[in-house]
Amino acid sequence: MRQQKLETLVWLARLQNFRAVAEKLNTTQEAISQRVASVESQLGVTLFERKKRKCKLTAEGREIIPYAERILELTSEMLDRVANVDAFRGVIRLGVVDTIVHVWLTTLLEQLQKQHPHVTLELRVDTSSALREAVLSGSLDMAFLVGPLADADMKARYLCTYEFAWVASPRMNLAGRQVSLEEISEKPIITFPKSSRPYAIVKEQMKAANLQAPRINASGSVTASINLVANAGGIGFLPKVSIQEDLRLGRLHMIETDAQSADLQYFAYYPSDLPNALTEAIVDLSKEVANREKKDFMS
Repeated sequence: MRQQKLETLVWLARLQNFRAVAEKLNTTQEAISQRVASVESQLGVTLFERKKRKCKLTAEGREIIPYAERILELTSEMLDRVANVDAFRGVIRLGVVDTIVHVWLTTLLEQLQKQHPHVTLELRVDTSSALREAVLSGSLDMAFLVGPLADADMKARYLCTYEFAWVASPRMNLAGRQVSLEEISEKPIITFPKSSRPYAIVKEQMKAANLQAPRINASGSVTASINLVANAGGIGFLPKVSIQEDLRLGRLHMIETDAQSADLQYFAYYPSDLPNALTEAIVDLSKEVANREKKDFMS
């Protein structure tokens, strides 16, 4: 049984009010109700008598709460014993979208090795939707993906924001003028896979402009997408942070267009009851690396 559910039971027994517990645990009343119902279903007993404003423990609830409190105390004691960052060790199964792989994942791995040499990452690169499902199913411990996200029993911490914009090869002869969304729709478009947010944004923009569905060439690799735009023609809808070297070398240029760019937010996403000390240390380090890379990009 997840620690978060036990914590919910203990606080509901103390506060006797779903709203008060939701505020205490920074979630919704619906989430609190779902957690309680899940535990009651698992145990096959009713733990709380629901009334209009308050809820009280049943006889079974009064018997179970002391066990929940003991488990939480032992868990806290265990985490305190291993909270020394020098002692962090173990394997974290981490999923990452390709934009982050392309921009700062290598730096993160280098810093993680220096600061937490006994921690190993098992990496999976995929779309945000696939990574989210993998975390929910338990096949990944955490993921860096596009948000925002709001799932019960899950935590999402903001990492960074990157702008996606329209780019093309100079060979397309689109420089020096405004290119309409209609003209863009008539050419091959290169962006991320169907299940990704950038792909959806392109489709939404075309639909809003009453344009026919364009031919979209989807790639899960930022590097492959950049090479396709630069060498094979077509117009890319890609993260600006990933194409700075190609812009500097003249392989690509930004397109002046009435089509909109888009800011995508990236989050660390993981179960709320994943041991906090190691998880939060990885997220803190990731935010630090992402902010440093962004400053370098802006300078």
